[in-house]
Amino acid sequence: MSLLKITTTNSFEEDVLRSSIPVLIDFHAVWCGPCKASAPALEDAAREFEGEVAFVKVDIDQEPQLAETYGVQSVPTFILIQQGEPVERFSGLVSRGKLASLLEPYTGGGQ
Repeated sequence: MSLLKITTTNSFEEDVLRSSIPVLIDFHAVWCGPCKASAPALEDAAREFEGEVAFVKVDIDQEPQLAETYGVQSVPTFILIQQGEPVERFSGLVSRGKLASLLEPYTGGGQ
């Protein structure tokens, strides 16, 4: 079972904006090679930070309004939301190490 939740325009407020913990959004597309290559790192990070950071996926082709709202111009784009506000953003292929260094300051261990 994946710890990466698929979110939509209808569930975004509940899944992301009202979350009591930081949420990493993976804006992706099914046709995107770097998105597929980043998937194992995301799964690893989701297991490592389970309960401290929520991980959600937004398919930009299925949810273009969310991609537009967050100014996503390339995929994959990752946006970390804390208390409803974007606090970190990066695009491109991601490693587990890069994810960990990005997320640690926003978890219990980093504060």
